[in-house]
Amino acid sequence: MYKKAILNLSIEFGPILVFVMLAEVTDFIFATTAFVVLTGVSLIVAFYERKSFAWFPFVVAVSVIGFGLLTIITKNPFFFIFKDTIYNAFFGVIALCSVVIKKPILKVLFHDTFDMLDRGWSILTIRWGVMFLILAGSNEVIRRMLTENEWVLYKIAATFVTAIFGFYQFTLSKKYRGPNATEWGMKS
Repeated sequence: MYKKAILNLSIEFGPILVFVMLAEVTDFIFATTAFVVLTGVSLIVAFYERKSFAWFPFVVAVSVIGFGLLTIITKNPFFFIFKDTIYNAFFGVIALCSVVIKKPILKVLFHDTFDMLDRGWSILTIRWGVMFLILAGSNEVIRRMLTENEWVLYKIAATFVTAIFGFYQFTLSKKYRGPNATEWGMKS
């Protein structure tokens, strides 16, 4: 069990941790190159381990690779930094619109992981939609005000806050768990 948890954490957070560490001791382009390569490796390992792609991490990985390659080719950190604004705004708008049309996107993306009542899925999707829009807005402000090295510090803080926010959502999945779910709303 712990081996699988460590592997999953490594897949999800390994590339960003290496990027942050390298950005502090080398240059931004080299750190971005490592991030792109490790993201690709993480995609392959995740597919091998799970025998399928989880859509949300897949889309994020594709954006990291795409914008990372633009940054590497042009040697301009703008593209890699701006990607956070684009995909956070995109996911935020999609999430909130999906609730309006009564098809919460998080239910579609994570129904294999969580077993929650429809009300829980709607609340969860609204929370993440708002969180994504806050992240997009804050990235835009920070991107315009700080250097790329200072942005890396923001990225550390934003990743940490997002992880805490994500873990907090287990209180919601617990409260709105389905009849066959575990105590924390996970599929049993």
